[in-house]
Amino acid sequence: MQVMKPIYRDAYPVGEEWIYEVKYDGFRAVLTVTDDHIRLTSKNGVDLAAQFPEVILYCEKQKQLVQKHIPFSIDGELIIPKNKLSGDFSLLQTRGRMKAADRIQQTASKRPAVLMAFDLLIDSGKKQEKRRLSARKQALRELIERFRVQPAAIRFVDSSLNPEALFHDVVLHQGEGMIAKRSVSTYKAGKQHHDWYKIKNWRTISAVLTAYDTENDYFHAQLSDDEGKFVPIGKCKHGLEDKERNTLTAFFKENGKTANNLLTLPPAICAKIHCLGQADDELREPRFQGLSPQTAASECTVQQANLDLAQFPKSVELSKLDKLYWEQANIEKLRYLLYIRTVAPFMLPHMVNRELTVIRCPDGVEAEFFYQKHRPDYAPDFIPETKTLQCPDLQSLIWFANHGSIEFHAPFHYIGNDYPCEIAIDLDPPTDDALPLAIKAANLLKEWLDQMELHTFIKTSGSSGLQLFIPLPENQLTYEQAGTFTEALARLLVQQHPDLFTIERMKKNRHERLYIDYVQFGKGKTLPVPYTARKRSAGTVSAPLFWEEVKDGLSLQHFTIDTVQERIRQKGCPFTSYGEVRNSQKLDSILQLV
Repeated sequence: MQVMKPIYRDAYPVGEEWIYEVKYDGFRAVLTVTDDHIRLTSKNGVDLAAQFPEVILYCEKQKQLVQKHIPFSIDGELIIPKNKLSGDFSLLQTRGRMKAADRIQQTASKRPAVLMAFDLLIDSGKKQEKRRLSARKQALRELIERFRVQPAAIRFVDSSLNPEALFHDVVLHQGEGMIAKRSVSTYKAGKQHHDWYKIKNWRTISAVLTAYDTENDYFHAQLSDDEGKFVPIGKCKHGLEDKERNTLTAFFKENGKTANNLLTLPPAICAKIHCLGQADDELREPRFQGLSPQTAASECTVQQANLDLAQFPKSVELSKLDKLYWEQANIEKLRYLLYIRTVAPFMLPHMVNRELTVIRCPDGVEAEFFYQKHRPDYAPDFIPETKTLQCPDLQSLIWFANHGSIEFHAPFHYIGNDYPCEIAIDLDPPTDDALPLAIKAANLLKEWLDQMELHTFIKTSGSSGLQLFIPLPENQLTYEQAGTFTEALARLLVQQHPDLFTIERMKKNRHERLYIDYVQFGKGKTLPVPYTARKRSAGTVSAPLFWEEVKDGLSLQHFTIDTVQERIRQKGCPFTSYGEVRNSQKLDSILQLV
């Protein structure tokens, strides 16, 4: 059957009958599982199984667990996750065009796709379209909860009753948007309904219209680069009112120079354009907001468009964007702020509800710096009015970064709780070129912790070493118990390799050995949060790693403000499952030791 399609609206409806879901940026897909077949098809009926074999394989592994629901059919959005609320459509599109099976398999293992399931069309062979949405979603949740294999290739899309909070979260994660659904609605094919509405998370940029294509009616948009040269950014056709479009088209026909099928004009006519992003001279889903006669062409710059596309909070006035923060690496403040905005969805979960320490370098990392643990008197109202320094949301993080905060350090517990929420072990090499010692120690620790069935994560310090983390369920382990455990691990490493490792705190007594700093874990202690920049001349950051990367050849110089954003895009974030692991971590092996 044809899938039910949401209708576009500028604003979401409100009322008790409405629920709200994240609108993911991907391929609409239907998964059908029978006793004999597993099919994954697009909304147009195109078979997607060959391009996304990981979803099919996942279902094959789960069939026995969901046998009572077979045959079933699930409606969802196929994505390659960028973060928890958005997908990377460009990577998904590239995968969808692949033909070679070995290349598809290799890509799937490194960057697996996920079906974000939001509706149930068939359950135990019974059609569900006449049931109300709330009942269908409950049945879908029960079905997906039977799946056990991790990481999951099928995930349930939950709903919210608070559209404002959900849309705020979508903006933080730079997602596509939100869908409002009437909770009592039945499932109707196509758009012959008034029950599902999509609201886009538009980024709005100002651009110059320099050409009109007489064959397809698209207008070509350009921006001024750093040298004042106008460069193409994409094309736009839809969104203008008929009168405005007719006037604009007539102006190009009367004044434009002909070049094949294009009518061109010098940079003068400006417009505001909604889009979901821009890359490779193309705008993602562009739509005119309207012409902007009050805007000068010189104001339509690449720099301003980058700021608009990043969706910085309007509550923070960014300043002195050209100031050099890392002189040796030639990284100015604007690039730093764009970096912070990109990694914010991955940083904030490790900062919220914790008392922070920041290192501020208002004149750059080579100049004077100072530590800050308390809320400054001049902080805006949205910074929590507490004595300690807290960063609860995106606008707070951007405000701190705009005021020269380079390093963000967090304790290992939440505010008001005396129990640690994680264990951390700092592996500190004697010199910058002694990282192999930290690599060896990390892998030895992982081997032991794997045997104890403990899930671990690792990141670079951003300086010279590595830091290993063990997420903990709430209120399960005291600092004293956790400290006893980390000390035992450190002493065991030293006992087995006394020539390589030490727990000697005095540097002069370490004698070129790796320092296993278990003392840095404890109440009142802190470590850099994931993705924080460091006050190092090369612009390095504290970057989460995949365990398979922790081997010979690893170099911390590869993880910088300039490289980590694309790394996340291509590989994803190694700490994505940190919260899930925390909730499911079994501590029996630790409790038996302490």
